[in-house]
Amino acid sequence: MLSYLATGVAFSQAILGTVTDASSGQPIEYASVFFANTLKGTVTDADGKFSLPGIEGGKYDLTVSFVGYKTFTQAIVINRNEAQHLNIALQVEVMSLPEVFITADTTHWQNNFQVFKEHFLGTTPGSEMCSIQNPKVLYFYFDHQEKVLYAHAREPLKIRNNWLGYLLVYDMQSFKVDLKLGKLAFYGVPKFSYLEPKTRSTAKRWSRNRQLAYQGSLLHFFRSLNNARLQGEQYEVRELWRVPNLERPPSQILDMKISLFKKKIKETPGHTLSLSGNLSDSLRFYLDLKRQPEFIDSLGIKYNSGQELANNGKVNYKGILQVTFFGAKEHKNYPFRSGFGPSYQQSKLYLDDHLKIYDNGYFEDVRSMYVEGYWNWTGKIASILPLDYQP
Repeated sequence: MLSYLATGVAFSQAILGTVTDASSGQPIEYASVFFANTLKGTVTDADGKFSLPGIEGGKYDLTVSFVGYKTFTQAIVINRNEAQHLNIALQVEVMSLPEVFITADTTHWQNNFQVFKEHFLGTTPGSEMCSIQNPKVLYFYFDHQEKVLYAHAREPLKIRNNWLGYLLVYDMQSFKVDLKLGKLAFYGVPKFSYLEPKTRSTAKRWSRNRQLAYQGSLLHFFRSLNNARLQGEQYEVRELWRVPNLERPPSQILDMKISLFKKKIKETPGHTLSLSGNLSDSLRFYLDLKRQPEFIDSLGIKYNSGQELANNGKVNYKGILQVTFFGAKEHKNYPFRSGFGPSYQQSKLYLDDHLKIYDNGYFEDVRSMYVEGYWNWTGKIASILPLDYQP
């Protein structure tokens, strides 16, 4: 049975302002003014003025963009029923390609684009119905030695999501995927708008898919945590500690042993079969030891409601949390499924510093945390929802 989260947001506010050229002071007409990662936005009029009424409580990144100017972003907290007035001056942008892309890899552009798509859009079932409408604005640089792919977009990416029914305009600030270490980091400013459904069945399908994407998501989790409703929303959160695997010798010793037995096997005459067999067994033994993990996960305290973790919207915990969502099982396409049938969605949340969260699910600073497990699989562009989504 699906559960629904009541955030209890009581505040709404109007954001009013004027957008001008920083040098001349002249108003800028048709500048795009929106809250990043939401569906709320507008454009300035002939006098550079704008109005965004009815913004619900929480924290948002107000963003202003116009061709030829640097994108302006300012975090705004909505916590009272009154208007905020802003005067925003845009700086002219000098267009230049980041240094690493001066030697961009154009020969292997298509291969690099496929790798980019897989990591940017994701590999969830919905990703197959998600497409980048202007791919040629992308530049790639692939470091063959380090196996790292960098991407840069000379203008915002236009992404059509036919799985969730959204059009995203994504101003990508950075993208880097380390294929050797399996690490991905990208950052940007997304602007959402609804796609127009052609049929009633399409509208119902989009609504159903959004609900499925929301249940168990990072957005759902942080709202549940902030409202002290972890258990009510079917989450189990436990401390996780990485303890040394005492059955595995240090890597330095293993490497020395492996190197030694490889050398002995190479020096052993082919007719000395018994000795060669013993050496091979010893080599295999140390290779098997090296394949074992250096650390083993050990579970600690279980947090029932979330009050023990978050106080006044601040998460006072540094370390690793194991988060299990009992409201849904892993999708059959999840690449790291256990071999004994589908299990409940499980993720690891790494917190490097204290995290501030708000009623609408906004959290800061995004760079002080990262995730592994199910959230890492579902957290790509094809599966994200706007911050103002409500089930």
